[in-house]
Amino acid sequence: MKPVLLVLASLLVGCDSSVIRTVNDTGAESGDSDSDTEVDSDTIEVIGGDDDTAADTDTTDDDDEIYAAFFDPTVIQTVDITLSDRNIRQLNFGTEGYVQGDVTINGVFFSEVGVRLKGSSTYQDLNCDDGYCKAAFKIKLNEFVVDQRYGDLERITLNNMTSDYTQSKEVIVYDLLNRHSQLASRCSYARVTLNGEPWGLYANLESADDRWLRRRFSDATGNLWGTADYYGDFYTQYLDTGWVSKSGDGDPAALQAVTAALDTYQGDFFGELGGLIDVDQWLEYWAWCAATGNYDGYPFTLNDVLIYADPANEGRIAFAPWGTDESWDEYEYSGRTWNVVGGRLGYACMYDAACVTELQTKIGEAVVAYEASDIMAIAQAAWDLSEADASTDPKRPYTPDYVWYYRDYYEGVMPGYGDYVRAKVGI
Repeated sequence: MKPVLLVLASLLVGCDSSVIRTVNDTGAESGDSDSDTEVDSDTIEVIGGDDDTAADTDTTDDDDEIYAAFFDPTVIQTVDITLSDRNIRQLNFGTEGYVQGDVTINGVFFSEVGVRLKGSSTYQDLNCDDGYCKAAFKIKLNEFVVDQRYGDLERITLNNMTSDYTQSKEVIVYDLLNRHSQLASRCSYARVTLNGEPWGLYANLESADDRWLRRRFSDATGNLWGTADYYGDFYTQYLDTGWVSKSGDGDPAALQAVTAALDTYQGDFFGELGGLIDVDQWLEYWAWCAATGNYDGYPFTLNDVLIYADPANEGRIAFAPWGTDESWDEYEYSGRTWNVVGGRLGYACMYDAACVTELQTKIGEAVVAYEASDIMAIAQAAWDLSEADASTDPKRPYTPDYVWYYRDYYEGVMPGYGDYVRAKVGI
């Protein structure tokens, strides 16, 4: 039986450094920034979002190798952030934009990068006076300097793992999904410092942008969206506020088309929606969520998903998870399972017996693949790699004993999770 949550007792070898850093002579900002002037190192900068509409630049094999190595789940990366006191105060004030700072990635220095804090339920600021200071970060290397990259990497997403008692689920699940060629980011660990002060262990998640698309689709010129907080769904009232453009021109036509089809839905999922979404990929995405117990995302909740309207597939939408830190969920404790949905597309499938049958088949296939993966070998490798850092993390959200307790707990859950899923799905 899952133990009752404990009362927390304390606060909730780098890669190759031969990196080409491309900077124009003027030091002007990147093409997707809203300003036209250079920003002084102590100037607050609060404009610019996470959309990525600037044209791609060519990359070399070395760039790709550096990019891949940065997300190697067997290596802890190092990311050292430098911010002025003024810009730290601005971030603590709650700006949603980037401030200017410097960053050193595995020993390679970059000046004038964009830094902001991230998260909704996991959001924390840099003020440790309140006892919570494991802030999560987004870093945009080309926010102020055109085409500034680490290999082919323009953005860094550092998750604070404050929802993950094991301090490992994102690294494990994204590794598993990529081993099975699923549409998903890659993830490694990162050891982070701020102004020379250790800030501990982070999940280093591959950012969703044009480069993310280019590695997964033959045509990366379409529109990529993520959800805004908790309201990404296919209702008219959510189209403007529920989705955030990550790449492309932001044209909502694909979202509007799915919404219109659902407005007149008669119960034929494949016939009515098959021309608008990649139904086979959608059900496979859903199946892998079930196979790993990843119910903290669409279609179960209205958040934590990426969707891409693929021009090479006649604009059909494909789906990818964005946040796997609550995986191996169990219905007995959370009330969430494979068919407890909140998203409109999920409801539509549940109203079509043929869609439900196909979904059950896909879940069965995903479970077989999961069981063939030696999930405990993947998990143990992540746990061994992170043990020392999880023990000494000065900003840790959980005590080491708490982390070890839950790693032991999930060591009992993970190997048999396939049979658990089968019983719930009835397959």
